[in-house]
Amino acid sequence: MKAEYVDSMGSDLSVVNAARVSFDKMSNWVYPQPCGGCGEQEGRRCLGCLHDFGKPSLKEVDARLIHYLAKHAHWTPFAHTAITLRMSAPVPIRTQCFKHKFGFVENEQSRRYIITRPDLFVPARWRKKPEGNKKQGSGEAFGPWEQTRFTREYEQKAGDAIDTYIRWTEIDGMCPEQARFILPQGVEVQWVWTGSLAAYARFFKLRTDPHAQQEIQDLALQVGEIVKPLFPVSWEALTA
Repeated sequence: MKAEYVDSMGSDLSVVNAARVSFDKMSNWVYPQPCGGCGEQEGRRCLGCLHDFGKPSLKEVDARLIHYLAKHAHWTPFAHTAITLRMSAPVPIRTQCFKHKFGFVENEQSRRYIITRPDLFVPARWRKKPEGNKKQGSGEAFGPWEQTRFTREYEQKAGDAIDTYIRWTEIDGMCPEQARFILPQGVEVQWVWTGSLAAYARFFKLRTDPHAQQEIQDLALQVGEIVKPLFPVSWEALTA
């Protein structure tokens, strides 16, 4: 189960300028002080000695604007961005991800067209049912003996189903679109996921909540690790 960076468009400055267009204004990056050699600046380098001016930053007033927009739920400036990730997760976690429709588009691996042995996701810990009348969620983890037993049974039963899938398609000649019905819920599915900064922030906030399933919390944290350095000021404002 993982999230991998593919591509992105925009920056914190894109968010700022999407907001400032309301007043027909535009902001720019701030660079460190010009080189002491000649002082001529073009982009990030001095024309005279090619001294690197370093990484640009937002003006303080622009950083404050981003935090104001996030605090008051002015989300549209954060939607003028795009991040594309390649995702992999077991079927139920993929389904939870796909519930986030607003601001996202996905294209998923299809087992109508491919015949490969899928990876099986194995949970790090098996958890007990929640106590009381709760209908969802988990309780505490089982002890070491049960962990070993559940993992052994899970890998055996799921492995048998995956072996049958391979036999049906590669030996018996069954069409992949029907053979896939036997695959267990624990097999990993891949998809390409593109969404705006606003969409990923909503996903992150909801799916890192302690009430979310642990596995999707883990996946959401991976997403956050990718998006945060791309939009550091905006991500902090949206997810703090």
